[in-house]
Amino acid sequence: MKKLKYLILALFMFGALSCGDKFGDINVDPNNPSLVPADFLLTSAQKAIADDVWDEWMNARFGLLVAQYWAQNNYTDESRYNFRTGVVNSYFASYYVRSLRDLEEIKKLVTAGDDYALGLPSAYNKLAVAEILQCWMFHFMTDVWGPIPYSEALKGGENRTPKYDSQKDIYLSLLSRLEKAKADIDTGAEGFGSADIIYGGDMGKWKRFAASMILRVAMRMSDVEASTAKAAVEGSWQDAFSSNDDNAYFYYLSGQPNNNPLNQDRIERGNADFCTSSVLVDKTLVALNDPRVEVYVDSRVNGDDYFGRPFGQTAPVAASEAPEDYCQPSGAKAVAGSASFNSTDVLAAEASMIYMNYAEVCFILAEAKERTWNVGGTAADWYDAGITASMNEWGITDEGAISDYLGQASVDYAIAPGDWKQKIGVQKWLALYMQGVQGWSEWRRLDFNKFESPVGGAIGDVGSKAAPVRLTYPTDEQTQNGVNYTDAVSNLLGGPDKLSTRLWWDVQ
Repeated sequence: MKKLKYLILALFMFGALSCGDKFGDINVDPNNPSLVPADFLLTSAQKAIADDVWDEWMNARFGLLVAQYWAQNNYTDESRYNFRTGVVNSYFASYYVRSLRDLEEIKKLVTAGDDYALGLPSAYNKLAVAEILQCWMFHFMTDVWGPIPYSEALKGGENRTPKYDSQKDIYLSLLSRLEKAKADIDTGAEGFGSADIIYGGDMGKWKRFAASMILRVAMRMSDVEASTAKAAVEGSWQDAFSSNDDNAYFYYLSGQPNNNPLNQDRIERGNADFCTSSVLVDKTLVALNDPRVEVYVDSRVNGDDYFGRPFGQTAPVAASEAPEDYCQPSGAKAVAGSASFNSTDVLAAEASMIYMNYAEVCFILAEAKERTWNVGGTAADWYDAGITASMNEWGITDEGAISDYLGQASVDYAIAPGDWKQKIGVQKWLALYMQGVQGWSEWRRLDFNKFESPVGGAIGDVGSKAAPVRLTYPTDEQTQNGVNYTDAVSNLLGGPDKLSTRLWWDVQ
């Protein structure tokens, strides 16, 4: 079976290599591969993570809805927080058996190899890359569900019913693993080379990614583990992303099956499913005179202006209103053939999946200054830098337009309404567009005033909140890992298995 798996991955890699220069040289004899299996597994794991968190389901029908970036046109249950049982079951399992298992296998292959036995830096670099990606995926999962199988996960047949770990224990472990990975990287030694779709084997950028992930994890737990979070941020902020050149992207290609999954969904289903929400469009971007409105969304077909669909309509109401009456995600017109693609269109075939960006680092450091942690600059400087980085990332480089935006009373850090959590929170949420779970997580943590209750009423039980504060566990866990599921809910979660039960780091 392993040989078959490697053959399938090799064929995938050969197909990917033939599609574009981001994937290397096609002039390779497939009968005499020069890459070890770990290289193929890395490409597979990077693509699996991207596909499984960026697709029609876990991003569009969950993350982008709970973050209230998008709104549904038909079958609006998810925008009213009634999520499909089969989808939740499928994705929870998929994360473990696809990317996380491939990354675990990479670590086994590397540690069993000659380079590791000889203590070569390239082996430790490869281990660090696998660790960083595993930490990214586990962090994503624990911030969706809370306690999850972690320390006993990925054991295969040795343990088919792994225990759940508390979110606190997972967070502290992730922080430790990321700090070790960062320390182990030798930027002068080789990594995975062209098999690494994110950075092409550039270990200096992987070191910055590790440091940036330390900042994300640390700040997320800052209200419950303040001293640990402070030390982590102070120890890594200078090593983190320093410009958009450092951003961690998975680069999709123009042809199926290597195109952006949101592009494929739009090709197959047209505008049946999604518009952009009024919360994002007219109530935020337009209200703030934000130039990103033109790159985040397409103008309305019927009206050629910017007006988002009310969030969380009932299915009959949504179905009675044409999608053309509302803004759709950028690139929708191009997919339909009525316009050309722009480089920043989120529905373009080659639109990249975002693992993490520099703008987020800037907003973390703005918050660190507000918390009086020992990092350079001022909160206002980092806030402005975060907005500027986001504008530049999305192709807006006119310094005058950016300066005008920053100078508005509604945006200027010194005079904008609200406390620092409100100011940083809204702009960070805007900069995290398309990263649904991350934007939702910052709303849960900072409690900034932006989200609205579904106009058609919530179906899922979110209590008094405008949106869920977690996703309920898969029903498969109740039947296949029932003892540990029950223990997790009773002793680790801090409340019932409901959408309204706050996670460990969510204190308000």
